[in-house]
Amino acid sequence: MIEEIWKSMEEDSVSEGESFILKRRVYSDYPFDLFLAMEKPENSRLFLLKVSRSNIPDINSLPRSRGFELKVFMISEDPDSYAILELKLIDFRFSDIFSSLVNDILKNINEITEERELIKSFIERIIKWQQFLEKYGNKGLSEKAQRGLYGELWFLRKYMLPYLGIQEGIASWKGPSGKSQDFQFMNWAVEVKTTVGKQHQKIPISNEQQLDDVGLDRLFLEHIYLVEMNKGVGETLQSIVEDIKRLISSDLSSYRKFMDSLVEAGYLEEHTHKYEDVSYTIRYSNIFEVKDKFPRIVEQNLPDGVGDVRYSICVAECMSYKIDDFDFKSFVEVRK
Repeated sequence: MIEEIWKSMEEDSVSEGESFILKRRVYSDYPFDLFLAMEKPENSRLFLLKVSRSNIPDINSLPRSRGFELKVFMISEDPDSYAILELKLIDFRFSDIFSSLVNDILKNINEITEERELIKSFIERIIKWQQFLEKYGNKGLSEKAQRGLYGELWFLRKYMLPYLGIQEGIASWKGPSGKSQDFQFMNWAVEVKTTVGKQHQKIPISNEQQLDDVGLDRLFLEHIYLVEMNKGVGETLQSIVEDIKRLISSDLSSYRKFMDSLVEAGYLEEHTHKYEDVSYTIRYSNIFEVKDKFPRIVEQNLPDGVGDVRYSICVAECMSYKIDDFDFKSFVEVRK
């Protein structure tokens, strides 16, 4: 919807030398004035929020980011009472992300009825997207990141949603937030690793915390060996996202949390066209219990001054720690 409105405004012609702002109100029955807008003749995209002047945030605290900027303007016809918070796209390379940002803002404020809370939520969402840009830029996920995300989603769909249910299954997915393991629930955790091609016999471990079970009753490692296929064969990243959205659509809170986690992971719906040419099939997958003499490096065994350790483990050396799906399911269901 948002993209269509902006494109419609782009097509509106202006007289040579004429400069003005086109705007369209969002949510006609909403208690606050929100507008999609466009600055002519540059066709700069804007999102405008009219607020009471008494609720204007400190200008120095407003987030700044590449791609877009946030400013405050007094309303000339009533400067003592109202002001405009203007979010402006300043780099057209970020158009897709700007649309996602505004969509995200609208989804998160449409039930707010108090103006201070509205402004707070508005700025918090901008800061979140600022962090997204700092981490991922505007080019989408790398091939490695796509495979990693697919693996986590596959595990979520195959095990966590059926075994824990929608709410707890979605809540257990911690990979996008940077936790030590990709899934954490109560006092146990699962780290998911995805490999492809000639590297399928080795599992890369990113740091000394990933396979460290200190503070956990049980720790598991899920290894997924992917085969990348041409378009039309297997399942794309977009397909598995859509399937999970369908599975959890009955729980609005979990659905929103899932969508937020996707953004945290670097996945934007506006970028799906970048991921549609590669499909995946699962050659095999194994769940290992990380315990006893499982091959790993943990923090307590490192010499003083050593950290940020990256290493790989041989799949063959893990096979004696393999557990089957039934045992994993039994373990999870007992601890729900």
